[in-house]
Amino acid sequence: MAKSGEKKGKKVSNPAFSKYKEFIASHPAYSGMPDLRYPDGRIQWETPSNRKSGEFKDSHDKRLQWWKNKAAEIGISTTEDKWISKVAKRIHPTGIRPCPVCGKELEIRYAYLSKRFIKRVHLLDFYNNDIEMTEITHILDFVTEFITEYKNHAIHTLPILLSCKEAPDIPKLSTLSEWLEWIDQKYIPLEPSMLGPGSMSNAPDRLDGFHYNRCCRKKTDKGRSDANLASYSKDRRAFENWSDGNWITANMLMGYIKSNPALRQEPCANFGDAHEHPLPCDADHIGPISLGFCHRPEFQLLCSPCNSAKNNRLYFSDVQHLIAVESTGETVTTWYATSVWNLCKNKVTNAETALRLSKIMRDNRNIALMLLSKFMTSGECLFLLSLLNLQYADYQYQIIPDSQEIYNHIVTVDFTYETSSLRYVTIQKRRKIRIAFESLSDYATKDNRNGFIYNSPTIEQLKSTIFDILSSVPQEYKILNSKLCSIISNPVISDNEIESFLNEVDYNKLLSLNEYVAAKEKLYEIMSLVAQELSNNWDSARYSREIEE
Repeated sequence: MAKSGEKKGKKVSNPAFSKYKEFIASHPAYSGMPDLRYPDGRIQWETPSNRKSGEFKDSHDKRLQWWKNKAAEIGISTTEDKWISKVAKRIHPTGIRPCPVCGKELEIRYAYLSKRFIKRVHLLDFYNNDIEMTEITHILDFVTEFITEYKNHAIHTLPILLSCKEAPDIPKLSTLSEWLEWIDQKYIPLEPSMLGPGSMSNAPDRLDGFHYNRCCRKKTDKGRSDANLASYSKDRRAFENWSDGNWITANMLMGYIKSNPALRQEPCANFGDAHEHPLPCDADHIGPISLGFCHRPEFQLLCSPCNSAKNNRLYFSDVQHLIAVESTGETVTTWYATSVWNLCKNKVTNAETALRLSKIMRDNRNIALMLLSKFMTSGECLFLLSLLNLQYADYQYQIIPDSQEIYNHIVTVDFTYETSSLRYVTIQKRRKIRIAFESLSDYATKDNRNGFIYNSPTIEQLKSTIFDILSSVPQEYKILNSKLCSIISNPVISDNEIESFLNEVDYNKLLSLNEYVAAKEKLYEIMSLVAQELSNNWDSARYSREIEE
């Protein structure tokens, strides 16, 4: 039933869009707009052309004349093709518009992938369905991930992917920064058919000159279904599991393995066991990130069947290798898995006990993520941000030529790095933040009845101590925390708001903030107590029986 004062069948605008409407109605760019408000003060956002009677039956024609006057004012001829659309884009104060339905902010420019473009990518022989790609994927985000994943393959292919009648001459550029600058400054303004606008022009019917947003024009964004999200790059799982490790170099090595012709011919690590092992092999995390291991630049080559079969478990050989890597001084576990790994790794003597450790570490990870979700729902998002290792994105890495090593089907490379100021630094950070917090929000609400639950008075006291510590941060961090919590609490987390927020934060200062350092130490203590309990249950039926949970 419609609420009092609403017309039957009318939908209430998303809160973000309601705020946007007031911003537009009050902005000087739209000064003099005819019939701006109804007598009761409400904004007259729509003025359809089919009104036959009433006080505002001529509003559409009045506004059309306003748009013609505005065109003359800014030097656009009304005889030009799509003149009114050009005016709407030129005068828009931000170039960004929230969706009336879901609130997601999109650029009004032609900056999003078209179906045709996506189809072209899928036809590439080296593309493995591992980049987030929908009709609301920004072209600059796609190109950043595409080149990061596929290096020279991507760079040489971009002219073919971008080619269209609006842009017949695509330059041959050689670096990511050159491509991003050219696409942003030259390609997008051409309004190429390989891309689409974030909002469709609709002047003079709508006050701002735009109709629906791309995200909800079909009511649902099918591109973000569970099935499609599951096919995106493996770094997404690292973000979802709040994994430690240099995620930038790890992603680069994954892309290198996928795109290197010689590595695509390397056999599976399980080759010789009388099973079929089709090529090319995948880059397998030796220590699964779903168990709490780091997202590190070291991968084992496994064929797709073996990689799928391994899933989130450890081989006995994996445990042996990871212990050996640790002996060189390298960290292989994420902070929340370190204690349980240290207590249990030396109990592994065969395949069965390796599987037992996998089950224990899976429960440990579940407890850790439930713990982190508690801090999110309690409004301590800035502290959680300090756990995301965003600092790795501040550097531009390059794989050193001829540094590749393959030993026992395990691939490593060496890197050079330098401080980076490229735009994709922010692109990568905001994507990690969005995915990490969205997944944590989902985790907090999912049904975990089959997960191992452990708590104690000591753990509760430690949680209380952490909240006391966090309540004492300086006021400037309380303000930042409030802003971040507001962004994260939205049903659709805005990349634009995240980017704006990141411009206000000195992340390195965040990492060294005394209160955050102390709070993290208490988190270690909690996970140490959890680890001890899990280790004590090593021989319990939950972990020792052959049938998995």
